[in-house]
Amino acid sequence: MGLRPSFARRSGLREGGRQESGLIQMKSASNSPILPALACNHKFRLGIPSYVLPADILPNVKAFAPYVDDFELTLFESESSSLPSPETVAQLAQLANDNELSYTVHFPLDRQLGSELFAERMAMHKSIMAIMRLMRPLKPFAWILHLEGIPPQANARERQAWSKLIAELLPDIIAQAENPGLICVENLLYPFEWCAELIESFKLGVCIDIGHLLLLGKDVSLHLRRFLPRTRIVHLHGTGGGKPHRALEAISPADLKRYLADMADFRGVLTLELFNLPDISASIRHLDRCMAMPDCS
Repeated sequence: MGLRPSFARRSGLREGGRQESGLIQMKSASNSPILPALACNHKFRLGIPSYVLPADILPNVKAFAPYVDDFELTLFESESSSLPSPETVAQLAQLANDNELSYTVHFPLDRQLGSELFAERMAMHKSIMAIMRLMRPLKPFAWILHLEGIPPQANARERQAWSKLIAELLPDIIAQAENPGLICVENLLYPFEWCAELIESFKLGVCIDIGHLLLLGKDVSLHLRRFLPRTRIVHLHGTGGGKPHRALEAISPADLKRYLADMADFRGVLTLELFNLPDISASIRHLDRCMAMPDCS
């Protein structure tokens, strides 16, 4: 992928599209929301979640497809009734083809792959396999996996048992993906180093969540330098009041500029993991300002 002037790259060239005052103005009968343009050239693909508007996946993708490069399909619930139908998946595939989109698929959050409970592990495994079969027509850019089931205060024996339980389930998941690097393990609220052996052993990919690192007071630049070579997805969001998923203004311009410099050659997906339109819009503006400034001090 070359340099990508995101949003305007496609939308500004469409019939009825024009760019004014940093906003892409679209003459559309659908009254699609307007997002700011990320004007600075960049190598990454800019993504947003599939839940920004209070609507299902398909209306969100239709609304924002002209403006972004990737959607994080937030399949946070494992019940089959919460998943899109095969017909919806076919429509998502067509939207991807028409708009040069990619998708990252986030596996459910309501069960733990590393749970001590056999039934819960098997239920999560079954859910993951079903989702991968359903979403295969989308040819996802990555599958995002949480290795839940371990508390941050776990001792060495507990960590070893947790790692062993997950290792038993990974081969089936990798076989579905065909490429282990597409299975991207996300850093959570326990030390990510605990995942390092599994990532190395199974040649897994990585999803770096900068918001989670900030929440824990971690050195973001150090984490990026260590894990970015295996990373296909970066989740970017601010923190405030001890909570994640705040607009990017919560990150100082100097810090955000430094993280962007650390990611200068990153060609994967940078997802603004925010779940409402005002935060997405404000964050794109903040991101663009920092990318444009030689010194964000």
